[in-house]
Amino acid sequence: MLNVLRIGVVAAAMVALAGCAVKDSWKGVSSESAYDKELAAIRLAEDLNNDDYWEIQRPEENRIYVIADLKSYQTWLSTGEIPLVSSKIGVGPNGETLKLALVKDEAKAMETKVGFKGGAERMYYGETKGLDKGFYAEVHKAGTIYVFNTWSELEAFKKGGPANGQNQSGAGPKGETVVWVGKSGADADTKAKFAKAYGK
Repeated sequence: MLNVLRIGVVAAAMVALAGCAVKDSWKGVSSESAYDKELAAIRLAEDLNNDDYWEIQRPEENRIYVIADLKSYQTWLSTGEIPLVSSKIGVGPNGETLKLALVKDEAKAMETKVGFKGGAERMYYGETKGLDKGFYAEVHKAGTIYVFNTWSELEAFKKGGPANGQNQSGAGPKGETVVWVGKSGADADTKAKFAKAYGK
């Protein structure tokens, strides 16, 4: 009887181990570490709201719109309004009103945390940097859309630096000139994000 029990236990253990040995389930320590880092980066981006950025300068309205999430940007494109917004009157470089977009969690946090700033505001002032990998940004200025895929190039441009890259006349949604800034500015991933923003 004892031997029968032992055989049963061993068989059960073998079945359990076989169930764990799913094809392609373990890819090694380095792959697991890379996955963990990628997951951590995604979670951090969700907290910081720093994976994308739009800055639309409208001198005719004396406003600068700053948006840090695609959904809010697309709503602004279709309605001219930002769903959740923090307005700061006269604080732009030429006295413009800043219209700073918020996501839902940020709007809730502003109600309870004194001095809380959303991702759009933090990135506008350079208090939070954009993602190291997978970052996307646009600055709309004087009929031109400048497209960036690195924070450092965006930061340099905002400080008055040149926007060197590939120019594409009439490529914007309203016929604007698009400048793909930087050596890799016109890569496939950046162009795909641009197309997605405008539903192309």
